[in-house]
Amino acid sequence: MLTGLFDLFLPQDTALAWAISVWPPLSMLFVLGGLVLAARNLDGGRLLVFTFIVALPVLFAHFRFLSGALDHHNLQFGFLAIAVGASLDRQAAPKNMVLSAVMLALSVAVGIELYPFVAVICGFHALDWAARGTEVRRGTIAFGVTLAGTTAACFFATVPPALWSRVYCDSFSIISFLALAIGGGGLALAAAFLSGRSMRIRLAGLAGIGLACGVVFIFQGPQCLANPIDVLAPDVREIWFNSITEARPMFAQDGGRWPFIAYAMGTSVVALGVSIYGIIRRRDIRTWSLFALLLTMALVLMLYQVRFYAFGSLLAIVPCALWVSDVHARGPEEGGNRVAYLLPLVLANPALWALPPTLIAPLPQDKPSEELACLSDQALAALSSVPPGMILSDANIGSYLLNETPHSVMSANYHRDTAGIGASLEAFGLPPAEVPALLAKNQVDYVLLCPGAPENKTFTALRPDGFLARLAAGEVPGWLRPVEPMPQDETSGRLYKVVPAS
Repeated sequence: MLTGLFDLFLPQDTALAWAISVWPPLSMLFVLGGLVLAARNLDGGRLLVFTFIVALPVLFAHFRFLSGALDHHNLQFGFLAIAVGASLDRQAAPKNMVLSAVMLALSVAVGIELYPFVAVICGFHALDWAARGTEVRRGTIAFGVTLAGTTAACFFATVPPALWSRVYCDSFSIISFLALAIGGGGLALAAAFLSGRSMRIRLAGLAGIGLACGVVFIFQGPQCLANPIDVLAPDVREIWFNSITEARPMFAQDGGRWPFIAYAMGTSVVALGVSIYGIIRRRDIRTWSLFALLLTMALVLMLYQVRFYAFGSLLAIVPCALWVSDVHARGPEEGGNRVAYLLPLVLANPALWALPPTLIAPLPQDKPSEELACLSDQALAALSSVPPGMILSDANIGSYLLNETPHSVMSANYHRDTAGIGASLEAFGLPPAEVPALLAKNQVDYVLLCPGAPENKTFTALRPDGFLARLAAGEVPGWLRPVEPMPQDETSGRLYKVVPAS
């Protein structure tokens, strides 16, 4: 849409470049809108000021909002922020419940990363209704109907009819549609007919809805209840997936991990502690319970995979701002220190959590990018000197090759490309004499060796007699012909033409 707008008065390539540059920072407006909504629903102006102060080092330091950072996470952060902000309405007004439900449904349609948080928020609203009954009846009905309706609209608008019956656990499909439709619709019906009954009856109604959703998963998509990583082939899981930094567990990072762990988890831990303390003090239990549930989920998920730390940092903003605002208000009122609020403000800054471990154990020096080093001017010259074709290369370089050259690639770091990644890893590990048949099957024309690729060391250790290990050692098989100019340095990529068997 942005490209089309800029295309009205700019050349097409320039319009695309502008759209790529503008969209990530622009998407931050969704997040800021969610924070404004949260502050309005909780405490008004003073909280809004501190919310933005706390948000500043969290949002503006995150690469997802930098120009050129194009992926679905930009929208996910915004949808989550708005859904949480709307859910904080203590009166559960229908308009806010509708907004929260729309954002949750859109989040499910965009990507699976928010599924756990969607489940937490849906469960929160269900339990809020079970506890309060008639008081939140209208809002709960609005939430359930909107969740089911918006999910249905997203499903029929984005999923082709030929795939309506297909179950995909890693993307929006019939299983996630049915779960939300049954859950949302069931909650609306329960709120409509059981709000005036006892809490025990309301909880029984929720148990019935949960049972119905469970039956759908058991009979329609039991595979979605298992670990999604288990479906990967052993080599794909052990060699490729486990090498992706953001997919590793928090405490399984490479050297220099402690400053990053402190940066990623510090603010979330503080916010969780503040939320639990708020529950213990029995002040606005509803608000603190929502944040305690969401932050607990975020911390559990980031222990499983690093990438979830960004969601934890986002969810920590409002609880930390509430703490700062409370300390700031109580200082003058109780004759205390007027600058005491600076302490919680400091503890809410992720960068300051990373400072102590950085001083104790300095971060290792950044190494030059393997991708940029591999695609040197000489390597690009060799790639441009041959007709477009299929390249077998390190998966890390795949997206760069697609962007910088007219060639296609056998594999890249896309989780849906498990077939291509698996075939590439198989080729790297086979004895050199057995590789040509596999390359012919996959119509591979070229092999690009990146001397600094981590996979070289991995295969040298695991399959020392395999194709990649021998090629990295300088043993070029007869069925490969070097493409000139062949670089003389130790980091540039070496391009080889696959010579068909005569």
